[in-house]
Amino acid sequence: MGLQQVGLLILLASGAVTLNCDEIVQDQKGELRNTKELLEAMSGGPASPPECPITGMPDFGFPIRSTSRPSKEDARMAIGLIFKETLRVFQLNFTQANWNTTVTELFQMVLHQQSQWWERCSVAHIGREARLKDPRVKLNLMIYFRKLQTFLRDKQYSLCAWEAVRKTISVNNLILLDQLLKSLSD
Repeated sequence: MGLQQVGLLILLASGAVTLNCDEIVQDQKGELRNTKELLEAMSGGPASPPECPITGMPDFGFPIRSTSRPSKEDARMAIGLIFKETLRVFQLNFTQANWNTTVTELFQMVLHQQSQWWERCSVAHIGREARLKDPRVKLNLMIYFRKLQTFLRDKQYSLCAWEAVRKTISVNNLILLDQLLKSLSD
């Protein structure tokens, strides 16, 4: 994994990525696995700390059920929004999480770069600033991310609260991103 991180840092720093939305879709499928690995590496592995029981995980009302089959334009916008809002969550006060700082910063850089790629891809594809055709897509995603942020704040950004959010994002976001990417490949 160390070599992948170095390679990714070089790629991000060089800015040598061309904006081809079809290539981004294909590359993103492989990047989802890397993103999950970074999420796991932040806390030292996929297992939750022993003081944070897996039972009783909160239900954040993940929007996968209500975000069914968006248009390709909305799918592009939703992917960018997921990366942007996930980054916003992971920029909150995570000091109590006791995560690997280097991996966490790399994860934040990856999220920022991916959100930028998808934002530019949406604009490049339609030739103007993209707007969601179905406002429910954005609304459902924003409600979900607001619930994550509120949960963290209410639990005072505790280790167990961060673990619950990290696990939720590790599973739910990647499932939704995979579904959205598939809709762009059709």
